[in-house]
Amino acid sequence: MARSLGPDDFGRYALIFSIASLGALPVGTALNQFVMREAARARALNSLGVIKGLIVRAHAWILATGLLVLIALWLAGQTAENGLLKWGLPIIPLMALVALRTELIRGLGSTIASQWPDLILRPLAFVIVIFTLATADALTPETALLGYVVALLIALVALVVLYNSMMDNEEYRLSVTQFDDKRWLRSMPWFMAISGVGAVSTLSGVVILGSLNSDSGEVAAFQLGLSFAALIGLPLVVINLVAGPLVSGWWEVGDKASCEELLIKLTRAGAIFATAGGVLVIVFPKLILSTFYGDDYTFGFRSLQILAVSQVINVAFGPVGLVLTVCGFERIAFKGQLFGLLVSVGVSFVLVSQWGATGAAIGTLVGLLVWNLWMAANIRQEWGGPFLFLLGKRVNVE
Repeated sequence: MARSLGPDDFGRYALIFSIASLGALPVGTALNQFVMREAARARALNSLGVIKGLIVRAHAWILATGLLVLIALWLAGQTAENGLLKWGLPIIPLMALVALRTELIRGLGSTIASQWPDLILRPLAFVIVIFTLATADALTPETALLGYVVALLIALVALVVLYNSMMDNEEYRLSVTQFDDKRWLRSMPWFMAISGVGAVSTLSGVVILGSLNSDSGEVAAFQLGLSFAALIGLPLVVINLVAGPLVSGWWEVGDKASCEELLIKLTRAGAIFATAGGVLVIVFPKLILSTFYGDDYTFGFRSLQILAVSQVINVAFGPVGLVLTVCGFERIAFKGQLFGLLVSVGVSFVLVSQWGATGAAIGTLVGLLVWNLWMAANIRQEWGGPFLFLLGKRVNVE
């Protein structure tokens, strides 16, 4: 898509997509860990009615906040010079609904099954749509955004079918809808804040770059760098998926030794894979950009190198944020994420006007480093673990 659209049009697409993704945060995507935890808790307590209540409240939240966000962005899109923003608005509620169903299924114990509609089916559907549009010479930023809407719809349908098949039993159908509103209202804001700040940290560089730098090619270069560097960070994604429910359960029963043993093993394995991938990107950035996106994007090699370094660092620190969150230290985790975001935004604001995508990449790197150092320090002080799981001593668990 980047090759077909070219730097300018792809930069416009990337900016609108980032704005839509930010708009989806208050609507629902920032509630991922909260929905997963509450669904897992209801499953453990065999409270099927609470699961129904969680779905009802989540849909009500998505409807109410979604309307507010859509109206605000629609008005902004009407006054925007290119009018492109309105084409990305359907992405907002669809992202929220996909996130809701994904985390419900994950919380109910089907971690692998919960991931394939959004991680495999949606990207595959998007590639097919974009390829079809490009072949028909109909690929524009507008049609690309609509193509993403189609891909989200396909993923949502698959998730709904999967959830219904999982819960297709008499006990669930006969259960009475229950609401645990006091508990949800007490804990939801912290989980939402943590997830929201994390997502804003990822997307803020694109938005700042698009706002302060008139060259949309710089936005495109930074977005491509983020996307490719994210591949280096995949080991941490896998670690979080595996470790989250296990660490939470072991921590509840006081088995911190098992937590440490698992986290040390996973962090070391993840760091090996991330370092190998990071070295390749740092050494051959122009070749990678030219091969995957075309020669028009090789000017962004420096930002890709910096973003690759940031992901290697992120994986090397391990799942520090997840550990604090699932073990009851979510307020500390939020403070660390917020501090990292402020640092990232501040550095980006200072550097993007002069250095473009490279400045935004430096802001991302510094913010991630500050965030991880904060989390690691509190893992040692509050959680009682090693400062770095990567260098921690193995624990013999019988």
